[in-house]
Amino acid sequence: MFDLEQAQQFIQLLAERLTREQPRLDKLDSAIGDGDHGSTMARAFQAAARNAASNPGDLGALFDAVSQSIAESAGGAIGPLLAAFFAEAGSQLRGRQSAETVDLLHFMTDSLEAMQEVGGACPGEKTLLDSLAPAVDAFASCQAGSLENALQAAVTAGQLGAESTRELFARHGRAHFLGERSKGTPDPGAVSMSILLETLLEAVRGKQAQPQEQSAPALKPPPGKLINDPGLMIFQDNEGLALAYPELVALNPDGILNRKAPKERGKVGLAIGHGGGHTPSMGGFIGPGLLDADVYGPLFTCASGVRITKAIQAADRGAGVALLVSNHSGDVLNARLAVRRARQLGLQVEPILLGDDIATAPRAQFAQRRGLGGLLFALKIGGAAAEMGWDLPEVVRVMERTNQRTATLAVAVGPPIHPITGEPLFDLPAGQIEVGTGVHGEVGVYRGPHLWADELVDLLVKRLVDDLQSFPEKRLLVLLNGSGGTSRMELHILFRRVFQNLAGCDFVIQAGVVDSLFTTQEMGGFSLSLCALDEELSGLWEKPAAAPCFRWPRT
Repeated sequence: MFDLEQAQQFIQLLAERLTREQPRLDKLDSAIGDGDHGSTMARAFQAAARNAASNPGDLGALFDAVSQSIAESAGGAIGPLLAAFFAEAGSQLRGRQSAETVDLLHFMTDSLEAMQEVGGACPGEKTLLDSLAPAVDAFASCQAGSLENALQAAVTAGQLGAESTRELFARHGRAHFLGERSKGTPDPGAVSMSILLETLLEAVRGKQAQPQEQSAPALKPPPGKLINDPGLMIFQDNEGLALAYPELVALNPDGILNRKAPKERGKVGLAIGHGGGHTPSMGGFIGPGLLDADVYGPLFTCASGVRITKAIQAADRGAGVALLVSNHSGDVLNARLAVRRARQLGLQVEPILLGDDIATAPRAQFAQRRGLGGLLFALKIGGAAAEMGWDLPEVVRVMERTNQRTATLAVAVGPPIHPITGEPLFDLPAGQIEVGTGVHGEVGVYRGPHLWADELVDLLVKRLVDDLQSFPEKRLLVLLNGSGGTSRMELHILFRRVFQNLAGCDFVIQAGVVDSLFTTQEMGGFSLSLCALDEELSGLWEKPAAAPCFRWPRT
């Protein structure tokens, strides 16, 4: 039997284990992701353990509380997946004080199906399912015996499944953009799932969690970083933004950034949810002609679907909400959850998937491209349409058309420093550059010797122009976006060459934006985005907009 006391110990033990394993899991993730999987798991289960310590009443209530804690605390891709996992336990065990082997089998089977539905992955694609699926099969084959023996079989199968991901190519999440370079490292999600199964077995065997320390260890700020409590870092960033631009932005009690003066009733709202650490990012684009509401998640981790729902509510002015979704796995999964919850509340909302990184997919597979700085163009043009009173289908249409006509390529010349650990977020040897990087420093499509600025721009412009050749228009929007550690002097030197290249190809630059708007701390590098304009999009771009970090027209 598995009873309520063992279930509470399971969650407490899991929080302890994941806190100890945080550095190892972060290191695994840094090889194929953005290096924060361990931090995310530790944070989520510490929150879950706090809720589990109270008197939940029954197993279902306990696991419902755990699911809610994870949904709100984890964010990213792992948040909605594990929330779905524990939600099934809440459903299966509602009203129960104890469960038998067959009950846990039903929960594990249904959880596997729920996670496949939410995440869209299957076993064999280098995800946590590669640990969970064989564990469920092994558990089922041993269900006639004792619960402990069935769980031991599941643990062994889950461990072997997690290790098997070392030789798989990633098909989902950030790692899938690496192709063959994702091979050679176990999937951190699969390793975490095996840890979860091991901990469940320990709880069934009677292991007790250690009493929690009353005082947290003293923290010191990482060298070169000016922060306070790491847990409050993103909130204080948002608070400072609202205090600096009170005529444009307000921070509401739910932690949602929204327009100080809402747009008129009957107009479409624009909202977005995303990860922190990329300041100014979308908080810098709240205001007339742009965003109505924005919610940040933890560092480099998308806001949870629960919190994105609150941003949708904040943006709603009675004509529906366009939800911008940058095409990253965590953003997409949490947006799906948010849209579902918002519609259950009676809100009209349409998600708009934005992806522009040509390094991650060819033009023929445009929908698979990762989101980068080029989403500025869709935001500005869609914001103008919404401000003019266009209805939701029309706002969605022009944003999607803008996104289709946008191409971006990024370069990293130096790694950022994690503002909590003080460690580089990825390794990049001196004298090397990485072309095709993601906003979290994910590896790109080329690593080689450092190039002169003009040589690098020549390389990028050719790739971007080739990608947009199917559009006949010769009028362009250009965004040269610094990654956070590149000086304005360097950005201007780069833009000079961009202008020369495009003029030499008979393009007309309708607008050039040179700034550090979507950053990764102090990462050295930049991204270059081009958007091919037709008459409709050109006219919408010229409509006025005002936000803390962007204003149009500029005079």
